Amino acid sequence: MATVLGSFTVNSGLGKNVAAAMCQEVADHELASSISAFNLNYSDAGLFGIVATAPDNKLDDLLWYVMPNMVRLAHGISDEEFARSKVALKTQILSAYDGDIVVGEEMAKQIQTIGRVMPLVEMMERVDALTIDDIKAAANEVINDQDHALAAIGGIHELPDYNWIRRHSYMLRY
Repeated sequence: MATVLGSFTVNSGLGKNVAAAMCQEVADHELASSISAFNLNYSDAGLFGIVATAPDNKLDDLLWYVMPNMVRLAHGISDEEFARSKVALKTQILSAYDGDIVVGEEMAKQIQTIGRVMPLVEMMERVDALTIDDIKAAANEVINDQDHALAAIGGIHELPDYNWIRRHSYMLRY
């Protein structure tokens, strides 16, 4: 889900030419200097979310574009978007094996989360085995019509209140 939503920074050199739909909207409307979806795995739990750095006068607009993109994960994404995110995920996995220190960190993370070091071939097979239905199921469990946690620092006078965010965590479909 994190690779579908993607990441964007103003200084990346890509400008408004990022691949992920959410990041394209953020870049087109200049709503944040950076935004990134993340997924942290633990042995018995996990944390999925979005972190953004934005001016205080654009927080309302930022969430106006972020929430539908998150909810869209539960209702289906395009085949092209899904294929792109699988390639991006494989790239992220392979980049975790670029250097001795990074490999050691990756091995320690795997032992901590799954109790063993997973071979690279197995990781790639697992990515290849992912389906859009897997994304929908995970998004339904943690995003769609669910309570969320929110933390904000700085000028947050335009940040929508929790009830607004909660109301926008589902899609009205008739």
